[in-house]
Parts: sequence; C-alpha cells; structure tokens
Amino acid sequence: MNFEGKTLLDKISIIVRGIGLIVLYMFAGALISAILPHIPLFKYAIGRNILLILSEVLIVAILIIVFYERFFKDLKDFKKNYKKYLKQVIPYWIVGLIIMAFANIIINTIINENGLAANEAANRSVLTSLPLYSILSMCIFAPISEELLFRASFKNAFSNIIWFCLFSGIFFAGMHVATGIESWSIASILKNWKELLYFIPYGSMGIAFSYAFYKTDNIFSSISLHMLQNTMSVILILSAYILGA
Repeated sequence: MNFEGKTLLDKISIIVRGIGLIVLYMFAGALISAILPHIPLFKYAIGRNILLILSEVLIVAILIIVFYERFFKDLKDFKKNYKKYLKQVIPYWIVGLIIMAFANIIINTIINENGLAANEAANRSVLTSLPLYSILSMCIFAPISEELLFRASFKNAFSNIIWFCLFSGIFFAGMHVATGIESWSIASILKNWKELLYFIPYGSMGIAFSYAFYKTDNIFSSISLHMLQNTMSVILILSAYILGA
C-alpha cells in the first residue's frame, strides 16, 4: 500500500473516508451508551462491566474486519520483526512522553489550577467505578481501535511524513480534547479555552504514534506504544487511588 499513482482526488477520498469511519465510531459509542442502561443486567456492576466489554469487543472486531488486510499483514510482520521495530520507535515515544509530561505539569499546575483534562478526568472516574472494563478498554481496545482509525485510515493520503504526523496527531488530539468542550460555539470555546491547551500533550503523543507507524509501516508499532502509554497511565492512576493521593 503506497501513494504512487494516487491523485489529489484519491487522497481527499481517503481522508474523507477516514473521517467518516471516526464519525461512525463515535456514533456507535453514543448509541451503545444510550442503549445499555435499558438492559436489566446493566443495573449490576458486574453486568455493566460485561456489557461494556462486549460492546468494545464488537466495535474492535468490526474495525479489524474493515482493516483486515492491513491488520493481519502487519501482525504477521510484527511477530517476525517486533524487536527491530520496538527498538526503532521507543525513542519517539520517549520524546512524546517527555513533551506530554512537561505540558501537563505546566497546564495542570499553573494554568488550570491543579485541574485535569476532561478526557483524563472521565477516564479516572470510569477506572475507579468500572475497573475491569476500564483496564481492558484503555490498555487493549482503545489502542487498537484508535490506531486503526487515526493512523491506518489516513496514511495512504500522505506522501510526506511531517504532514501525516501533524494531521493524524492534531486530529487525534482534537477528538480527545472535544470531551471537555460543551459545544463548538464561540461562547463555549471561550468558556472552556483551557481545555484547548491539552492539544499539546495529546498532540505530542499522537504525533509520536504517527511517526512510529509511518517509519515502520506497521500499525502494531504504534498500537504497542499506545498500549504501553495507556498501561502506564492506568498503573499511575490506580496507584494514586490506592494510596489516597
């Protein structure tokens, strides 16, 4: 899969299709969130965990089918070359992590007065209330679905790594930051302007994941980094919760 022979119209078509998949993904999530509370099993904690896990499995399965060729070709390649790929991409992740950490420190302690990004706060809330579902979602399901949607969807539309990383990273950040914006009216954006600052930490990781994928041309390179990143976040959140921090 490459860009050779692709016209501008082809590239625009790829981008539009990728955005369409993301919209459908978000719509499916909203629909599931609206339906599940009406299922009797949902009123029990274990029932909520089970139903939410099953819904995530269904969505990931559908995405794997959509990206069937890329997914299984890259999986086979990654099994053979994972050491080489991880050695190559870990430095990108470390740079992204450092930028993300410093940006969060500055935003959370100086500008947002010890607050958190709305998306981060939501993740922490779900993690402490529905730990089984949240751990599986953050550490396995989300990295797979988000890397397929934000990375694999768009790569063939860009022949330049910088433009691909910027587009994919900013789009990835935007979807996470959107959680904290009540609406996209000027008044709401001005009211929630601090949330827009989180484009920097989310964008830094999005760009790191994008760069890893582009350089290795293997989606499991970025999926692995995404899983590592989210697993570290889960461990830190649970540790703070257990210690009462």
